[in-house]
Order: sequence, then structure tokens, then C-alpha cells
Amino acid sequence: MYKKHSICSLATVLSSILFLVSLCCPVNGNAGTYIVQNIEANLQDDSLLLVLQGDSVPAYTQYELFSPTRLVIDIADAELASTIDVATVLPENDFAVLNVTILRDKSPKITRFEITLAESHTYKIDKIDNNLAIQLLPKKATQTNTATAAKAESNVLHDIVVRESDKQTEILFQANAPIEKYREDKVTGRENIPDSMFIDINDIDGSELVREKVIGSSVDKIRVATRGSGIRIVFDSGQQDLFSYTVKTVPQGLLVTVPKKEQPKAAAVKAAKSSAVISDPTLDALLDSSEAVINNMPANATASQSAAEEMQDSFGFSGYKTKRISVDFYKIDLHNVFRLFRQISDVNLIVDESVSGSLTLALNDVPWDFALDVILNLKNLKKEERYNTIVIYSAKKAFSWPERSNDNLSFEADIEVIEQESLVIQQSTNTPAEIMQAKELLKRASVEEKNNDIEDAAVWYEQAFALWPKNEKIPNRLAALYLVELGNNAKAVHFAKETLKLNKNDAQAALYAAIASANMDKVSDAMEFFSRSINGEPPLKEALLSYAAFSEKHDQPEAALKLLNRYADVYSDTVDTMIARARIYDTMGQTAKATDEYKTLLYSGYQLVPDLKKYIRGRLTMNNY
Repeated sequence: MYKKHSICSLATVLSSILFLVSLCCPVNGNAGTYIVQNIEANLQDDSLLLVLQGDSVPAYTQYELFSPTRLVIDIADAELASTIDVATVLPENDFAVLNVTILRDKSPKITRFEITLAESHTYKIDKIDNNLAIQLLPKKATQTNTATAAKAESNVLHDIVVRESDKQTEILFQANAPIEKYREDKVTGRENIPDSMFIDINDIDGSELVREKVIGSSVDKIRVATRGSGIRIVFDSGQQDLFSYTVKTVPQGLLVTVPKKEQPKAAAVKAAKSSAVISDPTLDALLDSSEAVINNMPANATASQSAAEEMQDSFGFSGYKTKRISVDFYKIDLHNVFRLFRQISDVNLIVDESVSGSLTLALNDVPWDFALDVILNLKNLKKEERYNTIVIYSAKKAFSWPERSNDNLSFEADIEVIEQESLVIQQSTNTPAEIMQAKELLKRASVEEKNNDIEDAAVWYEQAFALWPKNEKIPNRLAALYLVELGNNAKAVHFAKETLKLNKNDAQAALYAAIASANMDKVSDAMEFFSRSINGEPPLKEALLSYAAFSEKHDQPEAALKLLNRYADVYSDTVDTMIARARIYDTMGQTAKATDEYKTLLYSGYQLVPDLKKYIRGRLTMNNY
């Protein structure tokens, strides 16, 4: 099962690669020199802990340089104790090298700790009282340890145990502790989606549970999906309405009890009969005949009813959701047949006078519009539908709707005489069943997405795309879900490419592919997709920002500046673009330009968070302003 990442929007993905600088207490409230009294280094396997022990709270900044990767920590007005030998501080290792430089031309002077770091490692910096703790860790180990620690601290659901009796169904969610905090609610079903109830449990690991468990009683099935830091458990009803239930905390976890209810026998579906008086004896006979088909069903009709009930979902997926009827026509004039549909459907129905012939047809428990389509196909007829009106005419003709209130419905035998600007229906082609089914799957996906069941939503979207492969919106949505919500970069790239196959100019899809490729460290692919993502007019905001961050990270500061300037020209500067531009000028050694950017940002009128304001003032001080 995919784990849902704690990423809520594309903006979060972008910000994770846009800001390379942590803003950590840049200004010391007390003037004076910071004395580094000792440097302790502890090497364990492939991890190194470096602790700078000082006599007061340090004022420092940290940032990262590339090619090779270097972690830089600048401590303002700092001095090393005479007992410290920098050359022997780090124990022998193959992933980190320390270099210490004192920049006396800065005001105040800067003591710079620069650690050249192998690509296999990452870092973490913590300020503990007067000390700075620098951890150098393998990237994979960091990810594994973080996941393990998070799992160890949380409660865990181990299994779903179902116990059946004559009176009730008990469903026990076994956990390592009683589940006392949970939220339960009900959801009213729609069309082919049953009523359901769900239980949300926060801060719990449900990865050991099966994703779907079929019960087959009043509860049809149970579905489990990750939701934020916890899970959502959905109980689909196996009956027409929602079952009754109780939920309570037990020492083994959480217990759901569902009393058993005898399922009512499915009643035979009767043909709809208009409440209006029908004076035409032929039409009366047709209605009575249809009703008689149901009332006089033989004893073995139960199997047929069950089969019909099983077909309900199939009709729904195909787009047929109207009132269901049973008909038995024997050599009945077509015009009388269509009058029957007028009475059943309450839709205005117009039949061209050229339509003629009779019909023999027997259908049991089908939507009326399905029966109508069967008849039209048999008799080589077409229909056009608008304004609660259905027009039926010969397939050899063309039909145009009126464009003004004084126009009349008209038919033309020769299609070549129809004026081009008229609204002409030249060919009636029924929507394929696959697309109808895909639309139903898309509705399901949308419901799951609104319920924050992202994994289930992705499954429905993928099935819909398989049925409707020319709809570019489906793979584009999948690319967004896999990138932003599920953190599956490989699938995000795949579906973004599928979108671009259908629309090579889709900038959003190109951006998804670029970010996912960058996350997988596929630099050349990411550059190609980023270039495509900014080709629109105007270019996407997110594309410009993320491409600039990508360029900065890969040691292309000039390209990053160009993209940030283009953003400013099109959308105007933001705090993010201004601080990024200043930071790039700093790393390029263009102090004057960096100072101008910091000054502009400081006096721009934007509301700046206190730490950022302190950081800017600290940089201006270091740049002798």
C-alpha cells in the first residue's frame, strides 16, 4: 500500500527544493565574541557527530554550496580556543572533510566552518544552548531511521478479525493498545455507490492491514486507506440503507458490532404507468401488456430477478440510469411505441412523419432509454436530445435545431443543402459504453479524493484512463496525485508523459514530470521537462520558481537569476523570489548586488517573519551595510 506523504499541495513540493537555507538565530542579542572552547567528534560506522562547544549563544547562518556539495556555517565574531587543532578534529573517514577559515575583512568578522560532504550523505544541524551539533548521516539511513522511529512511537493496527453469529457480526480491529480516540460518521450513497459509514483514527500505523476485506452480510466490505498520520476505515453497506452499528473501545483495539437484519426480498420492478388518463386504446393495451409481463411471471422468475439486479450496476456504468420498464411488443406500430415512451419518460417526443413500420420486442426490467436505443438501432433511426425534447428521425436525414424563437424544427432530405453556419446534426453516434463506464469511475475517484482516500482514488482514475485513453485530464490528475499526495515519483513521470503524448503543450504535465525527475536525481530529464513547462504565455508561476530552484541547486546561478527575473517581469516579485535572488548573488560573491536585494526586500513593505528579518539584517551587517 502506498503511504500518503504529508504533502498537501504542489506549493509544498516546490518549497522543499526552493529554500536551501535554514534561518537559525542569525543575530546574537548580546554583543561580544563567541569562543569555540572545544570541538568534539564522534564517528560511528558511516555517521559522524560534530559538536562545537561555545561560551555563549552563537549568531550564525548556514547554507549549502554545490559541485562538490559543501555545508557552510558562518559564525559571527567567533574565535577558536588555542587548544583546538582543526587538522585533527575529524577522525579519518571517507565522506567528510572540514576546513575552517577566518574572514577578518567582514564586519563583524566571520569564522567559517566548511564541510565538504560526499553525495551519499546529508546533514542536520541543531542548536543546543551554547552549542552547535552537526550530524552527518547516510541518506538512506536517515530515511530508514526516521520511518522506524515514527512507527515505533505510534500505535499499530495488526489485523481485522470478523466473528459471525446468528444475531450479529463483530468486527475487531486488533491493535497494540486500546483505541480511545476516533471519529465515526456516515455517508449517503449516490446511484451506484452504496451508503457507508467510516471511522477515522489518527496517529496510528495501519500498514499491516489488508486494503479490502469482503464481509458479505449487512456490511458488504471494509476498505482501509491511509489518511494523514492515520487511517480511514470505510464500511460499505450490503443492503439498501445503512446498517445499524455500535463502536466501542476494547483492550485489544476497537470493536464494531453490526446486528444482523433479514434482507427483504427484491420486489419485481413494475412498468411505470402515467397517472394521466390515456384515452387511446392501443396505448392502454401496451401499458397493460407490459404490466402483465411482470404480474404473470412463472415460479422460476426469482433467478431472472437476481440476474436483473446484478445487471443494475452494468446499466449504471453504461450511462443508463432512468426508470426501469418491462415491455412486450408484437407487431405494434412504431408511432404507438414512441407514444408509450412519452408517457413513461415525461419527456417531449417528436417523431418525423417519414418514420414508419411495426415492431416486435420483449424486454424485462431495463431502463427506458436503453429500450429506446435498442429500438432506434433496430429500425435504423437516430435521435437528438435538447431542452427536455427528443427528436426521432431517419438515419438518412439531417436535423438542425432552431436558433431563434421563431424558427421551426425542420428536416432536409439532401444534407448538401444545409448551410454551414446552421447547427446541423449530421451523424448520430452513441457514446461508447467504455466512456460511459469511465465517467462513472471518475465520479467514484472524485468521491474518494474528497474523502481523502487518495490511494483508492488513484486506482479508480487508472481504471478510467484504461477505458478512456484519449482523455488527457485523467493522466494529468494521476500525475498530480502521485507526485503531491502519494510521493511516487516514477508513476508521476509516467502519467505526466502520457498526458504530454495527448497534448505536447501541457505545461502543468511537463512541470509534474520535471519535479518528479528532479526528485529521482534524473538531471537531464528534469531539465528537458522544466524547459517545456515554461513555454506557455504566460509561463506557469510554479514552473518558473521550481526551475529557478533546480538551476540554483545544480550550480547554474545565472540561469536561476534569469528565471527569477522573468517571474518578476510577468507576475511581480514576491518575498520568495527576492530572498532567492539575494542568496544567489551572495553565493556568487556579488556582494553589492546581494546587498541591494536585501535592502529592497527589507523596505519592500512585505510582512516579514521575525527570523527572516533578523537574517536579512545579519546579512546586511556582514556585507558592511
